Amino acid sequence: MRSTRRQRSAARRGFTLVELLVVVAMVGILAALGLVGYRKYINAAGVAEPKAVMQGIRGAQESYKAEMLVYLNVSSSLDAWYPAGTLNDQKRAWGGAHPDATNWRLLNVTTDSAVRFGYASVAGVGTSFTATPHAGFTWHGLPQAPLTDPQFAPRGPWYVIQAAGDRDVDGTYALLLTASTMSGIYWENDTE
Repeated sequence: MRSTRRQRSAARRGFTLVELLVVVAMVGILAALGLVGYRKYINAAGVAEPKAVMQGIRGAQESYKAEMLVYLNVSSSLDAWYPAGTLNDQKRAWGGAHPDATNWRLLNVTTDSAVRFGYASVAGVGTSFTATPHAGFTWHGLPQAPLTDPQFAPRGPWYVIQAAGDRDVDGTYALLLTASTMSGIYWENDTE
């Protein structure tokens, strides 16, 4: 009778140390899994902004061409990032003072909020393609830099859109590039 009472009172006292350690270990494992998933989500969201803005620029260029029969040369070069400011982890408002601001307004590209990446778009006609992409990229996975590829041989109007950003402020840019002759967006250092 006494041993039954002891068992009941021991059961009422609480958890054993082993049970608590097992629970703490399980919570730690779940937290680690959650952190990995969160980092993947943040990295994917990091290149969602430039992809969406570049698609908006692409659409605006096509609309401009439908009216004027040529694409609009918006930027003075592919390194003349819009909006103005340093490429870092800080957001910058779309618009404002920039040497190419008039052309950007004429192209009528808008964003829902401030942006972390800088954008440039150059255009021309024929095979006299003079734009060069941002230097310092390896174009890993491609046979050569996309704009020197023989497949990029425009005979009529063409445009190139480039975006760059430095989300972790380490001096290494994430670069996204597309052109009127490319079906998709090429990117390098997307986990930047």
